[in-house]
Amino acid sequence: MSRGASSGVIRGRIPGRAGLWELERDDDRITRLECRDESFSDERCLWITPGLFDLQVNGIGGIHFTDPSLTTDQAARADALIREGGTSRYCPTVITCGLDAAAAVLGTLSRAMADGQMPGARAIHLEGPWLSELDGPRGIHRREHVRDVSAAEWEALQAAAGGKIGIVTLAPERPGALELIRRAAAAGVIVSLGHTEASPEEVSAAVRAGAAMSTHLFNGCAGMLDRHSNVVYSQLAEDALYGCFIADGHHVPFPALLIGMRAKGPDRSILVSDLAHLSGLPDGEYEMEGNRVELRDGGLRVKGSRLLSGAARTLAEDVQWLARQPEPGIEAALLMATRNPAAVMGDRAWAELAPGRRGPIAVFSWNGERLQLEQRIGF
Repeated sequence: MSRGASSGVIRGRIPGRAGLWELERDDDRITRLECRDESFSDERCLWITPGLFDLQVNGIGGIHFTDPSLTTDQAARADALIREGGTSRYCPTVITCGLDAAAAVLGTLSRAMADGQMPGARAIHLEGPWLSELDGPRGIHRREHVRDVSAAEWEALQAAAGGKIGIVTLAPERPGALELIRRAAAAGVIVSLGHTEASPEEVSAAVRAGAAMSTHLFNGCAGMLDRHSNVVYSQLAEDALYGCFIADGHHVPFPALLIGMRAKGPDRSILVSDLAHLSGLPDGEYEMEGNRVELRDGGLRVKGSRLLSGAARTLAEDVQWLARQPEPGIEAALLMATRNPAAVMGDRAWAELAPGRRGPIAVFSWNGERLQLEQRIGF
């Protein structure tokens, strides 16, 4: 698999552009990019992308980004594993824990990023601790660490992270949430709604305050919802919110996922993996967040329950699963995993392929059933 250090010509389609394109490179720099056949529309071909962009990665290969004993060397190994799968950019995600533990892991991640040990890491995603304390919406986040919003705590955690928290997920019904949403949004941080049972009025208030995204929509909410007024509908109806979806075949049944993507539209639907640190390990039973969990067939569940415990499939596997469904097709699935996450993060230029660009480039093949990473250049 190519990682640069050579020249070559690649012919394939580019998500979001019509026709068949020819890309010529020298090492990891694009020297020429031309459309060779404007009428070419076959989806079963090579797809030339900037690599996938995953906004929610909790760990991989046994390395947990919320483990207080995390080292910078472990963070670097996790980064390499993530990038090997074709994800060139991602947000390491720290989930609900105690203040001291959070400060420790945020500091480790910040140092690893600053030292160039995590070249794929775009920003840190802080998921919690300001989430619903109720069973269902809370998910596997530990009840003893879930708490009301504290502006002082937010400032302390952002300082521990060296200012590298770029996404924060919270429940907008928590006291103090709107103040934090305004403060974080004004500082350029993406505020995402998740693990919540907020009313429609509370969701709308959060959007007016500056919330821009929904974390893993359809998940992190109560198992039984009012058929007319509920936290899923209210977020889907807010056009200002980007919607993140886990398309791994376990988290959201396809009909619900399709409704969500249609409601958000092709430009505001985002695929995320929510990858757990157990991803990449053999199927079996493990301990996770105080629970006994089962890793099996690409799914991760709390043993003896229907509760999911993060995800085990990578973003590339999610793109493949979604592309196998009747719609929206491989091109739209790739855009949801490249252009759209870049857009919400203010990184539209990162997703554009043009002469003069220096990596990353990921070339995938698609045969209607399998998405295969063929080349990985410049990352």
